[in-house]
Amino acid sequence: MDEFNFWLVGGGLAVGAVFAVIVQRFRFCLVAGTSNLLLIKDYRQAMAFATALLVAITGTQLLEITGIVAIADSVYRNNILDWFGAAIGGFIFGIGSTLAGGCIARILVRTMEGSIHSLIALLSFAIVAAITQFGFLETLRIELTNATAIELSTDAGIASLLSLSPWLVLAVVVVSLLVFIINSWKHSPDKSMLIIGIIIGLLVVCSWYITGVLAQDDFNPSKPSAMTVSGPLARFGYVLISGRISDLSFSILFVISTAVVSLLLALASRQFKIATPGKGMAKIALLGGALMGIGAIMAYGCNIGQGLSGISTLSIESLLAVIGMVMGVSVTTKWMEKYD
Repeated sequence: MDEFNFWLVGGGLAVGAVFAVIVQRFRFCLVAGTSNLLLIKDYRQAMAFATALLVAITGTQLLEITGIVAIADSVYRNNILDWFGAAIGGFIFGIGSTLAGGCIARILVRTMEGSIHSLIALLSFAIVAAITQFGFLETLRIELTNATAIELSTDAGIASLLSLSPWLVLAVVVVSLLVFIINSWKHSPDKSMLIIGIIIGLLVVCSWYITGVLAQDDFNPSKPSAMTVSGPLARFGYVLISGRISDLSFSILFVISTAVVSLLLALASRQFKIATPGKGMAKIALLGGALMGIGAIMAYGCNIGQGLSGISTLSIESLLAVIGMVMGVSVTTKWMEKYD
């Protein structure tokens, strides 16, 4: 960000602040949603995530269909379908996040609350993600992508690939999510989780509008973007390794705000407490963070970048990444339950 852009700076900080409050207060997390559903049949977190998807997808698609934001220009909808990287990367991320004790956003917030276990996982994630994106693993990652990716004649949107009406695809997705949400409500009714899901979804839509409309420069247009955590953390890891500081962006400011506000909330509510990991848990945190770092870069995003922002564009690549993440969490949760 060469020049000061009020909307990028203010928007990134504001969205990050609201996101931090929700994640810290309500423990919003893909890992929690999946594992709670599998282990104790608690649908509340899964319902919140599904509600967030419903709002994010509906709002984002309306922005695109009405021509307000050029969603198809985002990185999630390019014409190179890296199906293998998205699916396998998502699966690896799911395994790592379960071992680390939460998705990367939740790990970031818990670090600000004083968890050393989360701090280890966070640093491991940032450094390994940087190595995977910018370091010696970059060549291997690119070679793997070149060997498996498919060049498309159109963008990676589901409607574009299947030559269907965007309205039809949106209708099918909305109905499917509504069915899941209604069924979840029957098992675990909780208005608060519906509300936070709506707010999270609106944050995604606001992010697209901020970066795609309000922050646009007519003389220097840029691609719209939304909430993500893995990319900024990879760049922070790169700073630790190389000492080179990257330019600020909406996503980097979003992560900085999430971290700072989480710390302030923890201090204000007296929830900040240095908590050391149990015996042998530091190694698991280190491994979990590393796997998350590799997986997130391979999948082009984490459970926030791909799981909310990416999938709101109805990108097939994002869908594959999210399916991989859920499968990774599910397999690892069942494995840990078996050997617990």
